[in-house]
Amino acid sequence: MASTISRPAVRSARHDDRAGPRGDARHRERPAPRQPARDKVTVPRSNVPLVERPRVSALISQATAGHRVTLVCGPSGAGKTVACASWADAAQDGSVGWISLDYGDRWPRQLWTHVRLAMASALAVPGEVVRELPDPEDDAFPFRLTEIAEQLPVPVTLVVDDICDLAGASVLTGVDQLIRHAPPNLRLILSGRHPAGLAVAKLRVGGELAEIGAADLACTPEEADAYFAMVGLQLAPAQRDELLARTEGWMTGLRLAALRAARGKQAVSRITGDEPAVADYLWDEVLAGLPADSRVFVLRTSVADVVCGDLADALTGGTSGGAILEQLSRENMMIGPEDSDSGRTERTEYRFHPMLADMLRARLRRELPGESVRLTRRAARWLAAHGQHVQAIRTAARASDWDFAGRVLADAGPELLVPGAAAELEPVLATFPATRFAGDAAVAGALAAAGLRTGDSCAAALHLENAQQALGKCGHAQRERIRPWLQALKLMSAFPVQESVVEQSRGIAVQAERSAGGLGVGLLWCALGAAELADQDAVSARQSLATARRQLREARPEFDDRARAWQALAEAVYGDLAAASDLAARDTGADPLVARLCQLAMAHVHLARDEAAAARAALDQCDPDERAAGLSDSNDPAAASVILSLAAVARAKLALADGDTSVARNFLTRLRYRCLNGAPSGPAVLDGFLAPLEAEIAVRDGDFSRARLALGGTESAKPGVRLAEAMLLLAQGDSEGALNTLEPCLAGIAVALADQVCALVIAAIAERRLGHAEHATDRLTIALGLAEPQRMYRPFLDGGGAARSALTVLIRPVSQGAAFAARVLQRFDTAPAHGQQAAAAIPLTSSELAVLRFLPSHMTNQEIAEALFLSINTVKTHLRSVYRKLNVTTRREAIARGGKLGLL
Repeated sequence: MASTISRPAVRSARHDDRAGPRGDARHRERPAPRQPARDKVTVPRSNVPLVERPRVSALISQATAGHRVTLVCGPSGAGKTVACASWADAAQDGSVGWISLDYGDRWPRQLWTHVRLAMASALAVPGEVVRELPDPEDDAFPFRLTEIAEQLPVPVTLVVDDICDLAGASVLTGVDQLIRHAPPNLRLILSGRHPAGLAVAKLRVGGELAEIGAADLACTPEEADAYFAMVGLQLAPAQRDELLARTEGWMTGLRLAALRAARGKQAVSRITGDEPAVADYLWDEVLAGLPADSRVFVLRTSVADVVCGDLADALTGGTSGGAILEQLSRENMMIGPEDSDSGRTERTEYRFHPMLADMLRARLRRELPGESVRLTRRAARWLAAHGQHVQAIRTAARASDWDFAGRVLADAGPELLVPGAAAELEPVLATFPATRFAGDAAVAGALAAAGLRTGDSCAAALHLENAQQALGKCGHAQRERIRPWLQALKLMSAFPVQESVVEQSRGIAVQAERSAGGLGVGLLWCALGAAELADQDAVSARQSLATARRQLREARPEFDDRARAWQALAEAVYGDLAAASDLAARDTGADPLVARLCQLAMAHVHLARDEAAAARAALDQCDPDERAAGLSDSNDPAAASVILSLAAVARAKLALADGDTSVARNFLTRLRYRCLNGAPSGPAVLDGFLAPLEAEIAVRDGDFSRARLALGGTESAKPGVRLAEAMLLLAQGDSEGALNTLEPCLAGIAVALADQVCALVIAAIAERRLGHAEHATDRLTIALGLAEPQRMYRPFLDGGGAARSALTVLIRPVSQGAAFAARVLQRFDTAPAHGQQAAAAIPLTSSELAVLRFLPSHMTNQEIAEALFLSINTVKTHLRSVYRKLNVTTRREAIARGGKLGLL
């Protein structure tokens, strides 16, 4: 740490308001009468034990090895001098010279004297070169030094510490010349808060400059552990992480925290910038060197966590806030650019170091208490007016401006449904007075959202009830803004979603869309679509989600990703596979919930298209586990339930497609167990999700009584239940009853496309068994016409042998849909059969397998030979071997057998 390095007793320019680039010209140009000091060209030694940081030393070594000039820049106390000194000490070959700058080196004669002495002190510089070093009085000293440096037999590195002390001095011209013309074997390390205005931009572009900044100098968790172990302190990982977050790895901050512990204050991790030791250091090293008007500027602007030029001007009454902030940032005055979403604002934003902000705010409260409150409230209103709601609420809370914070919260409520903003604002909510928790609808709603995000369903329900009761006390305009996102929270927390809640939510969404619209309404439509999807109403879900996307795109485009992912899943379940694929294929961003929804949508698409391997891969990426990141903390437990349920259903259907009813039943049993277990994070599924599949499994096993039992307690109006009941009746020989059960699905009104195709296939089988061949053909032709654009094979394959027979007999080669029917029949031929010999048991060589996989292309043997760069006789030999191993005699039989074994 810089504060623990022994330095000459010379007052630095940054400690004197008259000195430096902002000082009076008379003081800048009057050299201080002093003699060269040997300690200025000696690597400084620490007064206290220091922790070794090989990581930083390695960065310096790497930088100097590949670049002529290295900048080591960071705020005061970041450990720049310690890092450079440790690196210099480690150099055992005498190739490092050192010079510690101060105010007296702003004049050429004194600076060049010390540079000459530093070069002469480096043992790697030969005596003859030392004797030729130019006279410091020579105006051409920089040029002469570069010429002489070419004679150096090995590379020599000159470390120039506190280069920022030369800012604004005329000697910088000579230093620029030295940097620009130095030969490759004279390397420079310039250490300081900033490069003092040196012309380094060209070096940066030319690849000759390496930079080690504040982020590189920041202490890592491992280095913090080593430091506290060295000073005899033990911090739990949570305390260490809290301290590192508070200090942002600032090395002096860690040193001051250790001193705090040594004085008997136990909460090391709770150190703040307004404590005397910290405040004194920050004043001496950061603020004392600023002109008075700059100190007033940082005091006034510190009331905001993030400040831009316009906000700074609003707080100070000036017009150059942006320029001042940029200058302070460039000078590493513990004020730096904020990493923000460029889509949110076009202004460059800056953030005070937390410790500096603490000190400035405490000082402002002590010196100008009335001004502190006034400025803080002004900042909150400016932030709210510019759409930065979270920052506005936090700032208003700091000024105890609860009424304004509540009004902003009414508008910002929907943002709390996104994990990032929610986690950022939840600590602020804890500072609100307890009376606001139940009496303010916006505050209660925000607390409900926090409960959902953290998985505390009881707290979420309590706060939601308080919010609903407090809603009547709000004015009409505020009530209309709050009601939609409160209703969205209610949908998200429903286990399961009751039909009455869905209908109520739809009414509120329609009314709000007519009156105002906006982000809250868009999120309500999104939550409504997810709830409708959970209720197996894919028709309504896709409409609601399309409306949600329209509202969200107009209000806040970044909220559109979740609605798009939900719509992709709804389209997949509905049966519009092309639309689902298009929506799911777009960039999922960084939101894990969006990625899982898109993967689940693609799993259902692949399942409907009979692409089992792709469906399994998508389900594996979806990772349907309630503990998976992005589900338990998604701010939407109901969403997690839908994902888990639909993923389990997809896996069960895949097992059924393989003919393995025991595995399919196992997936549903696990799903039902989670539902009955009643865990808050478990899936809230209705029997309508499980009963149809359980009935289908029982029908496949021939257990009709079990199938009837599975359907006994369900709502028969659901399309899925009707399809399962029709399959049961068909299996029992009641074709007429199956047709009657399917009638609502066949009408195609409010029925998903996938369900309609399934109903048509079952109806065609029933009509054929009743002897109505013409009706059966019509049903099958319509089913083929609906399925072909989506490449939807699964409804026909699930029909089994009866569907295959109907396609073979009823669909003539010249009939409409004959081409797609032929592809369906080919799928029947290549579909893997449960219990068949495993592909691994067929001992095909790699060449034989390659030839086999060309057979479905209908290429001739000669064409296959040319494609594989083989002779035609070799291809024929491989084919004979393949036919023998597969126990077939023709190409068609080989294709069918290879498909069943999964070899194709």
